[in-house]
Amino acid sequence: MPSLQGTVLHMQTRPDKIAAFTTLAATLALAALGGCASFPPASFPGATPGGRTAPSAAASEHSKSATALENAARKAPAAEQSGLRLQAARTWLEAGRTGEAARVVAGIGGALTAAQIIERRVLDADIELASGRAQQAWLKMSAIPEPTGTPVAPQYLESRMRIALGAARPVDGVRAEIGAERLATDNIKRSQLRAELLSQLRQARARGVKLEPEASQDPTVRGWLDLGAIASSGSGASISGAAEAARWRARYPEHPATELLAAALPAPLAVATRLRKVALLLPMTGQAAGYAAIIRNGFDYAWKQLPAAAQPQIQLYDTGVLTVEAALRQARADGSDFIVGPLTRQEVDIAAASPPDVPMLVLNFLSAGLPAPSLMNQFALSPEDEAREVARRILGAGQTRGVALSPTGDWGTRVLAAFAQEFLAGGGTLLAQSVYDPAGHDFGAPIRQVLGTDQSIARRLRLQNVVGQKLEFEPRGRSDLDFVFAPAPAITARLLRPQLRFQYAGNVPVYATSDAYSADGGVANQDLDGLIIPAMPWVVPNSGTAAAVRATVESESGDSTAWQSGLYAFGYDACQLAVAIAAAGRDLQQVHIAGLTGELSLSTGGRVQREPAWARITHGGEPQLLGDVAAANGAE
Repeated sequence: MPSLQGTVLHMQTRPDKIAAFTTLAATLALAALGGCASFPPASFPGATPGGRTAPSAAASEHSKSATALENAARKAPAAEQSGLRLQAARTWLEAGRTGEAARVVAGIGGALTAAQIIERRVLDADIELASGRAQQAWLKMSAIPEPTGTPVAPQYLESRMRIALGAARPVDGVRAEIGAERLATDNIKRSQLRAELLSQLRQARARGVKLEPEASQDPTVRGWLDLGAIASSGSGASISGAAEAARWRARYPEHPATELLAAALPAPLAVATRLRKVALLLPMTGQAAGYAAIIRNGFDYAWKQLPAAAQPQIQLYDTGVLTVEAALRQARADGSDFIVGPLTRQEVDIAAASPPDVPMLVLNFLSAGLPAPSLMNQFALSPEDEAREVARRILGAGQTRGVALSPTGDWGTRVLAAFAQEFLAGGGTLLAQSVYDPAGHDFGAPIRQVLGTDQSIARRLRLQNVVGQKLEFEPRGRSDLDFVFAPAPAITARLLRPQLRFQYAGNVPVYATSDAYSADGGVANQDLDGLIIPAMPWVVPNSGTAAAVRATVESESGDSTAWQSGLYAFGYDACQLAVAIAAAGRDLQQVHIAGLTGELSLSTGGRVQREPAWARITHGGEPQLLGDVAAANGAE
C-alpha cells in the first residue's frame, strides 16, 4: 500500500490528476487513523456470530469512507487500485455491510502482490464469519499460511483470533491473540487486544462454547480460558469477587490479563464495620418451612464468604413460632442493627405496620397500595416483574404482534396482567389471549384458539360439507404472529411446550417466566426445548462468576441437592444485599450487586430491581445464555 508521502510525490509529477488524488490523500488519511499500516482492524456490526456491534453513527462514517475509497480506486493508477479496493472492502465490513464487502472483494482483478493476496484471503474468511458461517470462515483461515514478518501479519492474527472463537476453537483463538500481542508496537494496542480477547471469550461462552483451562498446557492460554469462564457478564459487587480474583492471580501470576481483572470480575463487596448483629426472620416451622430452610442455607453460605473479622453475628427468629411483631421486638431487644425478613407477603405487610428503627430487608414485596417505611427495603422473586421484563425483551427484539396463553387462577391472572400492561404500553399488539387449566394435561383447545388453527379447522369442515367428501388438510395458524407468551409452572410447562409445537407453533419464539424451568427437572426439561426465559445466572451453566460459585457449592454439598434451587441463590443474594445496604448508609443508589439471581440494584423506594440473565432451553434440557436481544428473534 502506498504511503501518504508517496501519494503526495506522485501528485507533484501528475498535475492533471491533482483533483482525483486530493480525494485519495484524504481517504488514505482517514484510513491511517484506523491504526493499522496495512488495513483497519476488523469489527463486524450487527448480531452475527463472532462479530461486534458498531454504533449506527460509526457504521455510517465507515460507509462514507468505504464509498470514498471505491471512488478513489476508480481514479487511481492501475497499480494502486487493488490496495484501495481491499481497504474499501475492509471498511464496508466495519460498517456491517457484508454484502458490499463481498462485492468489492469479488471485483478485485489484476495482479496482486503477495501481501495483497493474503489480505484478500483474510477478508474472504472475515466475510464468512460476519455472514454467520463461522466453520467455513475457519476452514478458509486455517488454510492461509501465517504471513510472518509482513505488514499484514497483525491483521491476520486478529482475524484468526475472532474466527477461531466464532468456530468454537478457543485455544486457537487465544494463541492467535498472543501472537498479535508480540507484534503490537505499544502498550495501548496490547491492552486493546486483551480487552477484545476477553470480550470474544465471553461471547463464545454465551454461545455455549466450553472454556476449559485443561485443554492447553500453556499457562498463558490456560489463564485466558479460566478467566473467560468466570468473567462476569455485567457489573456490580459480589462477596465472591475478591476471592475469585485472588484465586485467579495465585494460579496465573504475571499473566497479561491481570490488568483486566477489575473489569472481568465483580468488585469486592464493601463491608460495613458497624454491622455487628443481623436478625434473620424466617418461618422455620409451618407450611413454608421447606422454603425457609433453603433460603437460610444460601444466606449462611454467603455469610461464610465474608472475611472472618467482618462477619456479623446472625440470630435466627422463627416466625412460624413467634408472631412477626414479637420477633421484631425481640430482635431489637437483642441489639440487632439490621433485620433480614420476614418472608411471606402477609408477614411483610405486618412488619410495615410496626417497623423497627433499624434498616431491614424484607424478602417479599408489600401488597399493592401499602407504603414502605423509610428503612424498609424489599427483595422478591416476583413473577410479575419477570413478566414485565419479558415484555420489554420482546419489544426490544422488534416482536410487536403476539398471543398470550396463561394458566387459570390468581398467579396466571397477575402475570398476564403485568405482561399485557408493559407490552401494550410499549406499542405492542396482543392478537389473542386464552387461559388453560394447569391441572389438566390436554391444552389443545386454548392453544388452537390463540393460534387461530381452530378457525382453519372450521373452514375445512365447512368446505367438506360443501363438497361432500373428506379432504386432506393441514391446519394453519396465524401468519402475523411474532411470539407466544406462555407462562407456566415447571411441570405444566413441560406438557405445554410440546403441545405448542404440535399445534404448528414450532417456529414461533415462545417465552415464559423462570417458573417454567426447574433445575431438578432432569431429562424432563428436554421437553422445554427452545423456550426463552428470564433466568437466574445461578441455574445457567455458563454464567461466569455465578457458575463458579455454584461449582464450589456443589463440591462442598455432598449428596444434598437443595442448593440447586433458586431459593438458595435468593438467600445468598439476601445476604449480599444486607451487607451492601449497611455499607451504603443513606446513599442506597450506589448499591449494585452482581447476584446469583441477576443484576441487583435499589430503586428510590427501596425496592430491589432484578435484571435477570436471558436463556434459551437447549435440546438437552439445559438453559443456555442468550447474547444481545436480537438472539431471541430467531426461529427455534
